[in-house]
Amino acid sequence: MGKKQKISRIMMVCFALFLCGAVSCGKKQTEPNIPIGDLLTQYPLENMVSFAATKDGTVYGVNSIVGEEPEYQLHRFNAQGEEEEYVSLKNYFMVSTLALSEDEKTLYFTAENDTYGFERYLFAYSLSDGSITMLCEFPYFKSMKQVTVVGNTIYLLGKSPNWQEKTPPASGYPFAGERLVSYAIDTKEQRQLGFDFPINMAASGTGTLIVSGYLNGTGYCLMEYDPAKDSMQVIGSMNEYKFDRFAVCNDGRDVIYDYLDNQRGLVLSEIKNLSVETELFPAGSAVGAPVLYVGGKVYCKDLYTATLHSFPLDAVQRENKTLSFITREYQWQETPYGCGYKMERVELSDDKFTLKVLARDKDYDLCLGDTLAGDGRNLRENGMFYPLNDVPGINEYLARCFPYVREAATKEDGMIWMLPVSVEVFCLFAERAVLEESGLTLKENMTWEEYRQLLYLTTEEQREQILFGDNVARIYFCEQYFSHYRTLENNLFADSIAALSEICKFDCGAKATLGNILWQPLEEVYWMRPNGKEVPIGFGEDAVLVSLPKIAATDKNIASCTYLAVNPDSAKLDEVLAYLTDLIAYLMDGGGMPYFTDWKRENALDETLYQVYENGEIAFAIDPDVYEEGLEEMLLGTLPLEEYRKKTESKLKMYWGE
Repeated sequence: MGKKQKISRIMMVCFALFLCGAVSCGKKQTEPNIPIGDLLTQYPLENMVSFAATKDGTVYGVNSIVGEEPEYQLHRFNAQGEEEEYVSLKNYFMVSTLALSEDEKTLYFTAENDTYGFERYLFAYSLSDGSITMLCEFPYFKSMKQVTVVGNTIYLLGKSPNWQEKTPPASGYPFAGERLVSYAIDTKEQRQLGFDFPINMAASGTGTLIVSGYLNGTGYCLMEYDPAKDSMQVIGSMNEYKFDRFAVCNDGRDVIYDYLDNQRGLVLSEIKNLSVETELFPAGSAVGAPVLYVGGKVYCKDLYTATLHSFPLDAVQRENKTLSFITREYQWQETPYGCGYKMERVELSDDKFTLKVLARDKDYDLCLGDTLAGDGRNLRENGMFYPLNDVPGINEYLARCFPYVREAATKEDGMIWMLPVSVEVFCLFAERAVLEESGLTLKENMTWEEYRQLLYLTTEEQREQILFGDNVARIYFCEQYFSHYRTLENNLFADSIAALSEICKFDCGAKATLGNILWQPLEEVYWMRPNGKEVPIGFGEDAVLVSLPKIAATDKNIASCTYLAVNPDSAKLDEVLAYLTDLIAYLMDGGGMPYFTDWKRENALDETLYQVYENGEIAFAIDPDVYEEGLEEMLLGTLPLEEYRKKTESKLKMYWGE
């Protein structure tokens, strides 16, 4: 970009910022809604296998007691989550399902029983006198998955391997002979319903049954079965298998579900439009666990603790216009909690993402960026974003962060252009016992040359167990150097690149698996819990953690910042700013984040991590096209350093406008 163009761009940016500032002065501030953590009711019961709830909030849960004499127990909790009583289900085994009659007087469950034989039976438990009646036998089921009640009919979903005449789809859900059977309470008639490949089901609340499954000729879909008409119709389609267990709410219009590749927990969508998701509970899980909607409340298990929680849906779900949310490809996993707002996410390539933001397209409301992804610096300097200075809570939020986080979020004129939602300082992470046994030492503030010397001390077998391999090392090196240094005309680059070249020749990571590795990047072994507490998987506190090797030992630890920025041309600014207000309140709630100055450290590993974050700085990537050409050849030794330096130096000067 020439100097005239650059000056012209700066003038345009300043004028636009003036306009945005004028608009923001007239915006109505909104108070945050109650964070989800303050809305939860917890039902403490270990090994809960199934549960049911009444309209007034009473919860019945069945759990298994493992011991010398294993047994199943039925527990009752009041609406405040307090246990009131429990009974032992003696002589009942493999109790895996539980459902409540519509008059809320009877609990139905499936189990084996030594009185009748080790087959599958349906039992009725009277809530008035505690008596148990065997209703019918299902000898054709090998296992039971679900029981649902609609009117005077009980629907049972079980597995009967090798019963189907039709061939299930080769990809998606792993079908294992699912069959859907009805049992009429009045006539005791059993009947198999004609669904090709049912996966799960839920009562609609309007007298029908909603079934998810695969239908030959249609694919994966949601189907509505009307018992009165004995008819079925497809009401929602999926391009591929998306979710297993679900609940239906809002008079049969919406579904609540979770799915394996979703990092955002429990979500809600319209049955007829599953592409728009409302995030309800980030720790909520319906993967392998029931989820219910009864009496205005959602009931689900916690993904991390397996504890049952409930929350009022109307206090979480927002009635907003659908927000369009653009992210880079694969970055959707880093998307922060949606706080009950309807959002539609669009994944774009790096180039398309950058172009859309710089071109000020009007077809999106929010963008999720990463300072070290794509051309992060270009977006910060030339992107047009709505100022967030007046969003309630943002100043308090940034005040809790380390100063470098606030600095990255603030332009030179004081405009807060983005909300940091996650900060990640890259580290090496090793199991202490394995490291001590190897005789090696990881130390803080290592240079790349010192790391090279360390690798020389390792055996071939040890290097095979180091996940920090050549490709990852090259990526981190470039992020460090080109986000911090503007020239190659120094000895630091020559010395560091020489060390990196030798590091890349080691065959690291060939046999690395969690549990036997010596070290690996931090993000590979850390799992962010909903309260912001990061917990190492597998190693516990028995770990050594240091920052990645550096160009110079005195350099700060580079950090990547995932952030939200607002399109100033959005037609839904009220909804967007309300969402950010709620998100800030959510991020401020709970145990805090490692980039908060007041983050509570509970052990030595926490303290080490805090110190690594304290010595950090947010890095902004430059366009990889500036430095990538010839880099790999130089590291392999087929391109001389001076030739690479000459070509890249001219590109760097052009990029920085020098």
